[in-house]
Amino acid sequence: MKDKTLTSIDILRKAKERSGLSQEVLRQSLRALLGAISEVMDNGNNVALDNFGSFELRTVKEHTVTPPPPNNTPVVVPEHQAVKFRPYKNLLFYHMKY
Repeated sequence: MKDKTLTSIDILRKAKERSGLSQEVLRQSLRALLGAISEVMDNGNNVALDNFGSFELRTVKEHTVTPPPPNNTPVVVPEHQAVKFRPYKNLLFYHMKY
């Protein structure tokens, strides 16, 4: 059985049930939080959210990939920054606390 992927709207609805706040206030808060995380990471810093996880910038070295046929011409992927999310070990138990 394939798990359902929740969208931000689904998560906002669940947060509304738990908090009693309006969906619009929660949407604005979510956008502000994600914007702040993005801004901090654009400045080259990592972000750690208590009881959730951390977002780390990693440098991916230049490498060559070969796509499957019929377009199997090797492509060089230049060195770039990538974000890696590392969940905290207790993330699965977080819902029990709140």
